[in-house]
Amino acid sequence: MLLLGLEFGGVTYPWNSAKVICLIVFGVFTLLLFAINEWKLAKYPLMPLRIFKERSNIAALGVCFCHGIVFISGSYYLPFYFQAVLGVPSLLSGIYLLPWALSFSVTSLVTGILIKKSGKYLPLLWGGLVVMILGFGLFIDLPVGRTWSKIILYQIVAGLGAGPIFNAPLLALQAMVQPRDIATATATFFFSRVLSGSISVVIGSVVFQNEMQTRYPSLVRALGQETANALSGGSAGASVGIVNRLPAAERLIARTAFWESLRNMWIMYTAFAGLGLFVSLFIVNTKLSKLHTATQIGLKAEQDRKKKDDKEQKIQEQLSVVEKGENTRKTS
Repeated sequence: MLLLGLEFGGVTYPWNSAKVICLIVFGVFTLLLFAINEWKLAKYPLMPLRIFKERSNIAALGVCFCHGIVFISGSYYLPFYFQAVLGVPSLLSGIYLLPWALSFSVTSLVTGILIKKSGKYLPLLWGGLVVMILGFGLFIDLPVGRTWSKIILYQIVAGLGAGPIFNAPLLALQAMVQPRDIATATATFFFSRVLSGSISVVIGSVVFQNEMQTRYPSLVRALGQETANALSGGSAGASVGIVNRLPAAERLIARTAFWESLRNMWIMYTAFAGLGLFVSLFIVNTKLSKLHTATQIGLKAEQDRKKKDDKEQKIQEQLSVVEKGENTRKTS
């Protein structure tokens, strides 16, 4: 519901329409119901809220969320830039993406090795976020034409920044939770990454489509009503083939409109990268241990642990009653 509300807003329906408002409001309401159920009702919660008690854990998940939003935009919208602005075929746009894909893959691997050797994750996390901000800031300057130095170098810089953030916040989260919660914390981490990726594609599409919509009057004057309709609103992203069939002068106008709209979208993603850096300042720097502690997990272990906790609570209540009675007797 939340994603559909964001997708429809300002494109298919106005932001103040009942459909958009209801989808967003009830989407958020359903998420709150899930949190309440996990907190108060679920006997064995899927996402126990105790993992959110530490500020560092919330910050690690926040970095994961921001990284997911920024990272997926590179993988999703760079090929669109290659096709819509540079006019390359879809298959070739995948080849143009190699500097981005190779750079973040290599740095992700190297980061894991460095963390294993040093036991430190925060310096690599902060360094990656700073470089990622720089890389996506450079995307704002991606050219209209095929300036290969910028196209390749900017992708490499962004990939070098995005790579370290796959491993570092996950280890920061795992280092701060109890051993029995590591599996749950890891699942929550990847749930945050998947959710942020979905939201990223939607909000990027909303920004791009709304930017194209603001250029509709100028496109009508330059390209005509029919072509402008194909390049505006919800149809903008699917009209790359139409642009390639236009005469040279009109094709340049259409590609410039795509470039300007994508440019504003990259500004938004750079801001999300900056938010990730700010949130990372709240992560606690914990030295990773090489000692292994065996922990029983699974439903049977949870049941035994719950019985033990209930027994200890009853003992504490009985001691409290005895202590209260003893204090009353002394007072009398």
